[in-house]
Amino acid sequence: MNKRLVRYLLIILVCFICDDLLKYYLPQSFLNKGITIIPYLGLIMFTLLNNTIDEDMRYPFALICGGFYSLIYGNSLLMYMLLFVVFAFVGRLYTKKSKFTYFEALLFVVLTIFTQEVVIYWLMWMTKVTKLFIVTYMLNRLLPTVIFNIVGYNLVYYIHDKLKIEGDNNVYFGKRS
Repeated sequence: MNKRLVRYLLIILVCFICDDLLKYYLPQSFLNKGITIIPYLGLIMFTLLNNTIDEDMRYPFALICGGFYSLIYGNSLLMYMLLFVVFAFVGRLYTKKSKFTYFEALLFVVLTIFTQEVVIYWLMWMTKVTKLFIVTYMLNRLLPTVIFNIVGYNLVYYIHDKLKIEGDNNVYFGKRS
């Protein structure tokens, strides 16, 4: 494994640990009667880092990150590993080693969080873990989670920018000088 990949994995691990710590300070409604906010700082960083991973290491990186997420934060190993691989695949369809603008990255992050939340709701509903109506789920969990993570995105994007993690090409003008 190269040094850059190990560095990325450590960054992701720190973000997932921060997610785990944040969840204790954010509203959690175990009875599904109030607002629940799920921090996704690790997923946000994964989405930003996915753009800079080499082709041959993208999917192993996604599998390892999905495993990290499952062990630290989630409770379903295969589901999160599969979700992270899908996010890696779809993310690379959009750009190939390109520099995201702030708003492109924000849109992609919001879509990633939305997708993960919808998949979680669908699985919980199909396995009869929850009986919440979709509107209640959207108002009490999805919307607060997305709003919180849009705010958190600014911090993650700032850290990502300060670490000088970028792709090689500009989407609009080819290779950067």
